[in-house]
Amino acid sequence: MLFGLLALLLALLIVCSFTPGFFFIRRFRWTPLEKLCGSVALSLILVYLAVWAIYCFGPRDERLPFRIVAAAAVVLGAASWRDAWRLFRSFRIRQALAALGFLIVLVLVMLAMIRVYSGAGWALDWFEHFQRSLFFLHRLPPNVLIYPIYVLPARPPMANLLCAFFLGLTDDRFALFQVVFAFLNILLFLPCLLVLPALGDTRRRGLLPLVVLLAANPVVMVNATYSWTKSLAVFYIVLAVALYLAGWRKRDSARTVAAFVALAAGLLVHYSAGPYIAFLALHYLFRFFRERPWRWRELAAISVVCGLLVATWFAWSIKVYGPKITFGSNTSVTSSQQYQGSNLEKIALNLYDTIVPADLRGDGRKWTQGNPDGAMRDVAFVWYQLNLIVGMGALGGLVVLWLLFSRLVRGKAVPERVFWRWMVPFCVVVGVAVVGERDIGGVPHLTLVSMEVLGVALLAANFRRFPQFVQFLLIAACCVDFYFGVFLEARMESLENTPQHVVYPAPRFAAGQFLFAGDGPDALGDDSWRAWMIKHRATLYPKWIRELPAAYQSDPRFAAAWPANERFLKSGLIDDARNWNGWGARHGGVEYLGDWIAGPSGNGVEVAGWVFALLFLGGAGLLARQSWNSLARVPVPPPAARKPAARRARR
Repeated sequence: MLFGLLALLLALLIVCSFTPGFFFIRRFRWTPLEKLCGSVALSLILVYLAVWAIYCFGPRDERLPFRIVAAAAVVLGAASWRDAWRLFRSFRIRQALAALGFLIVLVLVMLAMIRVYSGAGWALDWFEHFQRSLFFLHRLPPNVLIYPIYVLPARPPMANLLCAFFLGLTDDRFALFQVVFAFLNILLFLPCLLVLPALGDTRRRGLLPLVVLLAANPVVMVNATYSWTKSLAVFYIVLAVALYLAGWRKRDSARTVAAFVALAAGLLVHYSAGPYIAFLALHYLFRFFRERPWRWRELAAISVVCGLLVATWFAWSIKVYGPKITFGSNTSVTSSQQYQGSNLEKIALNLYDTIVPADLRGDGRKWTQGNPDGAMRDVAFVWYQLNLIVGMGALGGLVVLWLLFSRLVRGKAVPERVFWRWMVPFCVVVGVAVVGERDIGGVPHLTLVSMEVLGVALLAANFRRFPQFVQFLLIAACCVDFYFGVFLEARMESLENTPQHVVYPAPRFAAGQFLFAGDGPDALGDDSWRAWMIKHRATLYPKWIRELPAAYQSDPRFAAAWPANERFLKSGLIDDARNWNGWGARHGGVEYLGDWIAGPSGNGVEVAGWVFALLFLGGAGLLARQSWNSLARVPVPPPAARKPAARRARR
């Protein structure tokens, strides 16, 4: 049953993410890769607008309108199949799609390993975004509380609406929700490939290095599988940068307008697009605008189209929730209001902590747990996810810094280099400044994922220019990053309770207090236990409410401590009934894709782990082979002989 749903879901994702936008973009005088990226971006925007219109004005049962939207995507694909065939005949496009297919398979195999999301202090964001998707799918009341403490306007809706659309066409299972988010999140590969020439890949040799670097990057892979929205926002942000530079270079209004439309869509996916919107808007007005041949018409088009797109969300939210909740419920605002110190001091400290790893500052947290591999995973998780430099790779981040210094700081001040000289520090500083809370661990995971992905693309664009021994060092570093930041993460997330191993023990009462996360040789930390508890709350909470009082009824200290814990357990059941419309009770808890793949014995996860490792090692080995083979260094073709100038005709 699930295999059939997965096949249907992947087919819908492929069709609906390409054909609607391609029907409108196919006549543009863009490069094939620009058409591919633009088609994906516009398709998702069109599907979002259709689903949002159905939610606001359509019937309560959304299945039939969703099917009409999917059928319209198929019809548009059939109407433009000749142009699509010509596009796919391009060797460059076939390469890009093959590489994207490899990354999609890699991400899906990683999902097949995961049975409990965890990692250092991360535990519950996946649960929040699943509820947001169910909010739009099942039309939950506006006053529901989004787990744990949020109201709906705290996050923009585009990714969750897209997910609700695909779940409405299939089923509202959590495993399918994971697949939708993984597919959307890994799409960032396409604009990264598009932006390579602007970062130095003038001979188009960066595709394979880009694939391996993205597959080995813990920030990219964890964000792709963790079922949240930052990576889809990165897709739009990087695409906007690529189109903006191309529009500047070619003096093309269509690309420039499309760049700002992509930024508006990125803002509807995640508010972390704000700093990049600010920079490109300022650069356009103060550097770009005066050179445009039709500047006022272009500015009007940007303002109207982007304003209407963003207004689809904010106008509705203001009407339903009011302006105070719409603009004041985001965590950047609420956390900033709770901070008691100086904002300038907070920004400076967050910036310092984002660049300098916590362990080097002496602020590293001890991740106490029984499982030594789990402790190692959490330490590596903090290094990769909460540090801007290491987030681009243990060695790759340092090489990116050297590239920025040698190419941007010391290089000749040509216009595009000046663009990067301003963009990098502006977006880093402003991206940290808009963070509301003070976090000693660092805050690059909130707004700077796009900068980290652009850094990985910069490394891929210049990979072939490095000496051969440097290329091999980078490949070896990728293997280290993959093991500690990706594979070890997936292996720890694959752990579940079995008759032989207890990773997540049930609550127990000893020495006058409740004990939760265990200290056995397989047990992970407290935050991982919380994620496991939320996964099983629909089935375990009622069981614990029945069994714990019976087990400890003779202990007088239990009678004093139990009421508070009982209220907590009952509040989880009330939350499922009130804020989830009883979804957990109907489905018997959350079932991950990894739970279904694992099977009764759990051997499926082990097989998925081997496949996952072999897929990556195959890509890394292919890159190493090309680096070793001298033929991999594509020689510069000799300049074609110029045709003799036509003789002037005698009068």
